[in-house]
Amino acid sequence: MSQQLLWQPGAPIIRRVDENDVYKIMMMYLIWSEYPNLHVKFGFKNRTASVIVGDYVSRDELVEQITYTAQYRFGEEVIALYRSWGLFPEEFLEALKQLKLSVPTITDDGASLQIETSGLWFNDTSWEIFVLPIVSELYGRGRAQAEGISETALFNEGDCRLSEKIAFFKQHPYLQISQFGLRRRFSGLWEEHVTERLLSETEVITGVSNMYLADKYHVPAQGTNAHELPMVLTALARHSGPKAMRDAPYLVLRQWQKLFGYKSLIMLDDAYGSEAFRRQLGREFLESYRGFRHDSGDPYAYGEAVIKLYQTYGIDHRSKVIIFSDGLNPELALKLYNHFKGRIMVLFGMGTNLTNDMGLIQPLSLVMKITEAAGNPAVKLSNNLNKATGNPAEVEYYKSIFGYTNTARQTLVY
Repeated sequence: MSQQLLWQPGAPIIRRVDENDVYKIMMMYLIWSEYPNLHVKFGFKNRTASVIVGDYVSRDELVEQITYTAQYRFGEEVIALYRSWGLFPEEFLEALKQLKLSVPTITDDGASLQIETSGLWFNDTSWEIFVLPIVSELYGRGRAQAEGISETALFNEGDCRLSEKIAFFKQHPYLQISQFGLRRRFSGLWEEHVTERLLSETEVITGVSNMYLADKYHVPAQGTNAHELPMVLTALARHSGPKAMRDAPYLVLRQWQKLFGYKSLIMLDDAYGSEAFRRQLGREFLESYRGFRHDSGDPYAYGEAVIKLYQTYGIDHRSKVIIFSDGLNPELALKLYNHFKGRIMVLFGMGTNLTNDMGLIQPLSLVMKITEAAGNPAVKLSNNLNKATGNPAEVEYYKSIFGYTNTARQTLVY
């Protein structure tokens, strides 16, 4: 990559409709199968409270980028790629061909940048992925301009940090890492540069979540699923009462298992607290699912609790896996690997620390979450209350429903 090629002003930030996380297309299959007519809302949130995104992101540029992305369609080339995976029926692929993205609403009141969608879940879910890298890249450009930081200086510092990571990975080639860095990458060209170097110079990268890059570099497209699924199903269950709300996360597991094979059966358990989730889990899913993904809370305590759960049911935890994916860096990955070595398999989903570690500009903690489903407010609690989303009164109500007593508020990494 040229040292002057972090950005291409005027060009689309999202280059193709499949520049999207693989978990999103898999979730779209579930949505199409079970909830084709469900109406939802998404909302953008910057969790880095010390930064006002609108101070650095031009609303006009944001509107231009989002409007351009909304024109994308699932053409034959992308459909042929999905068909080659052998996961999806032709009816679903045909539905993708017909899909037209809506255009999100964008407002900036000077205190916060608001980006919202409202429409069919199947039509709008991809905006969770598309909005975040657009905002992240525009923020990087705007911040660099405001602070007089040159593209060359950013590239050189970022590449130096990347070289240090590569040297570390060469010393520890047994680590297995998926590149999960699309959503909060510094730029699209930078993510590609990072991916290319990691694949050519190390042995640790097992796959990439960005389907476009996975296809381009002939590596597996890897991902799990997202909090979006239990958030929507639990909000839907609001009509039926507390028990149905508590049962909703396990309905997600059943629906996912009906569509996908063992390799894709990873439980994301912290939407309403991992402790609450494990309380009702039972043997059925512990045996049939491959393992868990850690996304919040203390990773060591989490792993120990998972191992203890398998032991309680007499299941060999050494045959199961935990994918750690919360604010990881190479050093933490190695510590976790050594801590759990021989006791449970460990894999790593590493994102922002790979694709937005530029040194001179710090990444933001950006999310695009479900805010409403079928008119009911949606909530996520997490094991870290600084990651919680939803109306404060609704957050308290959900705590009471799920018996959530955790008070941890850990500093957000990303």
